[in-house]
Amino acid sequence: MTALLVWEKPDGSTVEYPLTADVHLVGREDPADIQVGEPLVSRAHARLEHRGEAWVVVDLDSTNFTRVNGNRIGEAELSDGDELRFGRARCTFRSGQGSGEGASPAPEA
Repeated sequence: MTALLVWEKPDGSTVEYPLTADVHLVGREDPADIQVGEPLVSRAHARLEHRGEAWVVVDLDSTNFTRVNGNRIGEAELSDGDELRFGRARCTFRSGQGSGEGASPAPEA
């Protein structure tokens, strides 16, 4: 299964971006591969890089920062379910590993 970046738009809808190349530019408009059309997202905000088995997000000195799980980063390795914020734009990283098929439900508390 392909890794995904899922943008959760302010209106509640989502946009899924399959991560099919080794490098993806995240930004507000062209030439970004992943266009997050919100005003606080820089034209070239961050880069997602596939390094070996891992995905890494790299902030490109954006004005409004990149955060992973609430922490401002320069660079961070991603795990499935991590929340990325580009300015105010909220995205979720899905690794594509362990799609949940055949997984046992979590025990009840």
